[in-house]
Amino acid sequence: MPNDPLFFDFFKEIPSCFFELVDRPATDADLYEMDSLELKASSVRLDGVFRPKRPGAGPAYLWEAQFYRDESFYANMLTKVGLFLKKRDPAQEWIVVVIYPSRLAEQKTLSPYRCLLKSDQFIPIYLDELPPAKPDQLELGVLELIAAKPEVAAEKARTLLPKVRTSKRPDKIRRSMLEFIKTVVAYQFPKLSRAEINKMLQVTDFRQTRIYQEGHEEGREEEREAVARKMLQKEKPITEIAEFTGLTPAQVRKLAKKPRK
Repeated sequence: MPNDPLFFDFFKEIPSCFFELVDRPATDADLYEMDSLELKASSVRLDGVFRPKRPGAGPAYLWEAQFYRDESFYANMLTKVGLFLKKRDPAQEWIVVVIYPSRLAEQKTLSPYRCLLKSDQFIPIYLDELPPAKPDQLELGVLELIAAKPEVAAEKARTLLPKVRTSKRPDKIRRSMLEFIKTVVAYQFPKLSRAEINKMLQVTDFRQTRIYQEGHEEGREEEREAVARKMLQKEKPITEIAEFTGLTPAQVRKLAKKPRK
């Protein structure tokens, strides 16, 4: 299962989850931008780097998702840190974060790397040792799917999907999380089609489910209207806006005529 791109895509879409994972406030995500980074001279690549938007705003987080044992992993990691500092900014504070499914994926020989492993610049994350995600920690619940065995991941996904749909996250975040859950399960069951994945998760198009429809009826009107206004500013067709937001064409036309407060 190719976990590196899964983590990259998830942290790119929902960076606050990374900072919760390393026990930092989710709002720290606003201070950082993330990308993967290839140190071209040596073709060395970091899975991802969260760099502060402003110099001195905080450390750079150099992270790797490591799901198999590699006895040269920490040697390579030290090389990446050195190259990052040399080619970017030797004065940049930094922290290494390594995400493991369990300690079984970590290399056995640790002593030569104690300068890193015993420092405050190293944060190991063992997904199977994380405390169970709290009911409101949906993002961390999604990460648990990646480390879970296929049959467990499918059951967790079935439980998680309705919680995400009815959460108070912004629509964009909810859509990203729903799609990500399905993508993780698809990786876990590579021989199944998209339709078979939906059947296994006991879902159809979530816009047709009673839970989604009740959520539309009960709230988020202001949120949908805000999205519609932005699309109107970009001169999107009313029919497209209505389909995207769930508003009726008449509601969209009314918004177009209403002056903003």
